[in-house]
Amino acid sequence: MDEGNIDKAVQIMANIAASSKIIWDSHGGMCHVGMIRSEQIADTFQYAESALKGADKACDNQVGGMYSLVYEICRNKIDAHLNYALDGFNWVAKSARDMPNAYCEGLIGYLRSVFDSLGSMDEGSRAGLHFSCCGHVSERLVRLISERPTEGTSVGIHAGLPSISKIDAFGLKNLSRDVEEFRKFAEATGVPQLIDCFDELKSITDAMLDKDLPVLLQPEHSSQRKKKYPYLSLEKVGNILEKYVGAGGMGMS
Repeated sequence: MDEGNIDKAVQIMANIAASSKIIWDSHGGMCHVGMIRSEQIADTFQYAESALKGADKACDNQVGGMYSLVYEICRNKIDAHLNYALDGFNWVAKSARDMPNAYCEGLIGYLRSVFDSLGSMDEGSRAGLHFSCCGHVSERLVRLISERPTEGTSVGIHAGLPSISKIDAFGLKNLSRDVEEFRKFAEATGVPQLIDCFDELKSITDAMLDKDLPVLLQPEHSSQRKKKYPYLSLEKVGNILEKYVGAGGMGMS
């Protein structure tokens, strides 16, 4: 099943969930209208409840399987988009952009179309898929900028995009602009706390652009740094600093 069948997979999930509810409702209805003799009700209930629990579990497994399939389709599409759009991308930008990078706008467009197709999915699964997709996007970008190129040739289990080897202050500034666009999109979905998926990525870009970062990195200011950037990893900061090119400091905030 490819990405063109997300609608179909979502509808199958809705059908299974509806079928499970109908089965339980029908069982209660049979007893209510007297289709089961009174002296047989106890034994019938015990048998039917056991059978229905088995059917309900099977329905749950089917729904879980379809959810995993939908997420796998989305994840692979996200990976393919990033691999294509960022292959050979120049993170040494030399100038700041006043709009998001094209990869960001394209990815948001895809996520919006996917999320719009989830209307028949139950609320919990729908919210879960929002978090899974946005979390995957954020994780890919965090690893892209913060892993050492020598740590591997890919970012993500199924990805073929190497982590970047060079970046300048403008590249970081433009990435920060992308992060804000992702956060605006997440907030616009109406899913509570979805924006939090991008907390680490925002923390990294904000910190790297902070003119006070050299001071905050000093051991005596660790508590202040942790308060200001609670998701910041010193190891990742060190890796990014090794990739930094350009004269002068990084602070552009």
